Amino acid sequence: MQNKHFFFDMDGTVTFTRSKITPPMKEALTELMKITTVGIISGSTNKQMAFQVDGLPVIQMGQNGNHVIDPDEGELWFDTITEAEKKIIFKHCTLLRDAFSHTVPNEDDLLEDRGSQISFSIYGHHADPAVKKAFDGDFKKRTALLAKVPFLSETIEVRLGGSTTFDYFRKGHHKGHNVARLIAHKGWDAEECLFFGDALFPGGNDESVIGVIETVSVTDEEDCYRKVKELLIG
Repeated sequence: MQNKHFFFDMDGTVTFTRSKITPPMKEALTELMKITTVGIISGSTNKQMAFQVDGLPVIQMGQNGNHVIDPDEGELWFDTITEAEKKIIFKHCTLLRDAFSHTVPNEDDLLEDRGSQISFSIYGHHADPAVKKAFDGDFKKRTALLAKVPFLSETIEVRLGGSTTFDYFRKGHHKGHNVARLIAHKGWDAEECLFFGDALFPGGNDESVIGVIETVSVTDEEDCYRKVKELLIG
């Protein structure tokens, strides 16, 4: 196998949104990890990631890679955003909420301060995953909302993540930056790395990996599973 180091998005790539990895996918990644290194980079917290990967000893790159825990080295870094930056983000989230044309199951389940980033769901972080996927799995509602209510900041950027979420984090500290950062930290060759993600489109939170390492677009976790199996067989 040409590639020695693999990076995966989580929701919509390795797992269904906020859901535990399926046994077939877990088995496939276990086989892959016998011959390569695997890192999972997600907008979620590392605690949520640990639940979803169900014990797989992957490199956990939570909050778009701004909080990284290596099974061998421990915590590598945990970047944070300032209170002043949070206020700007919260104001934008309020403007987005005011622009909603839909109702939500729980008003208290829209905003999460994860430390390295703020995540704002347009439906609810803990709502039924299948309902969330159906609500904005194609990212169209969030794309329209952001066009209607642009976010302007010199230090913070926003990306579309998961099935209903806006992820706000330090400008430039996106997945692409943090993938490159880990590669440099490990002393790996970028040409031996490969990334799988479902949001490589403009504005998606995987887009920034394009040009850093080779990327593979997947439509969902089932498509990702098929492509991993093809790699293992080939």
